[in-house]
Amino acid sequence: MPWRFRPPLWAWTGTLMLGTLLCSLGAWQLDRAQHKRALEAAYAAAPRQAALDLNVGAGPARSEAVVRAQASGRYRPDRQILLDNQPRQRVPGYRVWTPMELDSGAWVLVDRGWVAASPDRGVLPEIGFEGPPPQRVSGFWRPLPEPGLRLADPGCAAAPFPRVLSFPTLETVRCVLDAPVLSGLLLLDPDQPQGYVREWDHPNPVPPSRHYAYAAQWFAFAATLLFLFFKLNLKPSP
Repeated sequence: MPWRFRPPLWAWTGTLMLGTLLCSLGAWQLDRAQHKRALEAAYAAAPRQAALDLNVGAGPARSEAVVRAQASGRYRPDRQILLDNQPRQRVPGYRVWTPMELDSGAWVLVDRGWVAASPDRGVLPEIGFEGPPPQRVSGFWRPLPEPGLRLADPGCAAAPFPRVLSFPTLETVRCVLDAPVLSGLLLLDPDQPQGYVREWDHPNPVPPSRHYAYAAQWFAFAATLLFLFFKLNLKPSP
């Protein structure tokens, strides 16, 4: 039996556009998976490196860089920042950023970990210190986190501390603290005192395996679209 395959122009156009979109989403998920695997490998290798002394240098600022670092100075609990929109296991919360004024005169942001948010957004968590703050800290040195899409810079208008910010830029942090802050963030070691929930050994809330699964899903959608395109447009000749 002869067959006829004559899809209309709109079917060609729609299939091409939607198929391209689905394949692009699959390729993007594969790229995210590879990036996450590289980040996990960097965290695993970092403890074997010599610790960078932040009193001497600021270290690398590339997003892929993960290095061990240490610093000495004094905490400034009067200038703390709460990084907003940081859920953990579906519980809303903040990351506590406490600046440390280094012996060298520069300032460094220390991420002391995650703390749960109050159901009342007007009530901020208690993030003070129990006992004297340590004078020397160590951890992972990383660039400031960035959102997937930055809608607007929060700015640095006068406001009381602790200051609630959502993914501020380095310029905003320097303006808010009115201090020469180094271009990075020290993720405080879990065994260091005066902190909260710290899980730096698990840097990926979405692991690479899940990105691979998402990629397979998008490619499966593209294959289904192609199958339907041929099935619906391949008809017996009259």
